[in-house]
This record gives sequence, C-alpha cells and structure tokens, in this order.
Amino acid sequence: MFIANIRAVSKLTSIFIVLLLLLPPYIITFPFGNSFRRAFSYPFFKVCLICSGITVTIKGKKPGKDANFYISNHVSYLDIPLLATVADGIFVAKADVSKWPVIGTLAKLSRTLFVSRKAVNTLKERNEIAKRLKSGEKIFLFPEGSSSNGQELLNFKPGLLSSALPPYTKSQMVIQPLSIIYGPNNDQSVRDKYAWYGDMDLAPHVWNLLKSNIKQEVIIKFHPQTWPSSFQDRKTLAQWAHRQIKSGLDAEFNNCPKAA
Repeated sequence: MFIANIRAVSKLTSIFIVLLLLLPPYIITFPFGNSFRRAFSYPFFKVCLICSGITVTIKGKKPGKDANFYISNHVSYLDIPLLATVADGIFVAKADVSKWPVIGTLAKLSRTLFVSRKAVNTLKERNEIAKRLKSGEKIFLFPEGSSSNGQELLNFKPGLLSSALPPYTKSQMVIQPLSIIYGPNNDQSVRDKYAWYGDMDLAPHVWNLLKSNIKQEVIIKFHPQTWPSSFQDRKTLAQWAHRQIKSGLDAEFNNCPKAA
C-alpha cells in the first residue's frame, strides 16, 4: 500500500510539473492558432497517458484534414487525452465538467464546448457546435451523454448530432465515427480501473488508477467516413453511427476470449 501511494504521488507530481511548465507558453501562444497551442498541449496529454499506463493502438483511417466531426463512445475521463493525442479538436462535454477542480479550468482553456443537454438549450448549443464546424474546427462528440463500462454502448441522444447536418453546416464536411476499446484482453475488473461510469466517485477513481502499476492497451478504431448528405435527419445519423461504433467494440471483444 505504501509503495502504491508513493507511485501515485510521483505520477501526480509529474503531471502537475509538466502542466506548470507548459501552461504559460500555451496561454501566451493562444492567439496564434491551433498549431502553436498544440505544441504545448500535446506533451501534456501524452504525459497523462504515460502516467496512466496506457498504450494506444490506432486502427482504421486516421484523422486527416478532411474529417472534422467525430462521433465516439464514452468510457472515461481518459478519453479526452486519448483522442487529443490523435487529433487536435474541440470536445463537447456536459456542463458539470466546467465545475470540476483543475479539470474544469483546463477544459475551458482547451476551448471545450459545455452543454446542458436540456431541451430548452438544444438550439443554442446546436448552433454553437455548427459555428465551430463551419470555421473548420474538428469536433468530438460523445452522443451517449454519459460514460459506460467500456464494453457496452448506451443509446445515443441524437439532439446535437443535427449540428453536423444541413442547414447547420456545409455539405462537404466529413463525419467519422470511432470506437474506443479499453483492454479487450482484460476482464472487467481490470477495465474498471480505467472506465469511469455509474456512481463511481472521480477523485478516488483517479487516485486508484495512479496507484496501479497495470499497463493497458487502448484501441482507437476509426470507421469509414461519410458526408452529411447521406442522412435524412439526426436520428438516421445516430442509428448509423451507433451501428458502426458497436461493431468496432464487438469485433475487438469477441476476438479476445479473456474479455468479460
């Protein structure tokens, strides 16, 4: 227990040292655009993954300049640094995240779009996402609206998906779903060290993760890209994306007899 606590303190200290070193130049270069900011945000996210014992495997077509709306399943707070090391984009997160200590501040600095998912605010939030897409920004959306245990896929809330469809956005924009698969070779008890869902408390979960010496492979599987014109409405887009992401999860877990 003592060694595990020392391990956690060491990792947490490393993360904060890197943050303190990179945050000032990140803020200074903020007005100069994404490429300047990424030079300082990428190393921070990478260190977060290293301290979490995560190795990333990419499958499928990696993000290019053409795709700018990504639809993903949601498993953990670690999804953010995972995807941020793969592509420079803006995340859509629930409004509660903005109030989290440290993480909320960092999310604001990274230009996260906070949404309430309340019907009264849907139009405003949809327009804000569409505005970012029209400006050429890459957007990551987790339409489940919550996180799962990593093996299951919750039903999608299609409301904000219409942000990627006409008349909100340009027709030449590209949509790409992706599956995040945590430790397909591990059983659920190991996966739960990374998956944060249900009534799990955030701080104890992070602390236990940092105490752990387990290495975890995470697969990010990018599915075929398509265009907004392929869908009649947000519901057909949600159904298509759900099938794509579910197929990615099933393919990895079904090929791993140890998974449970």
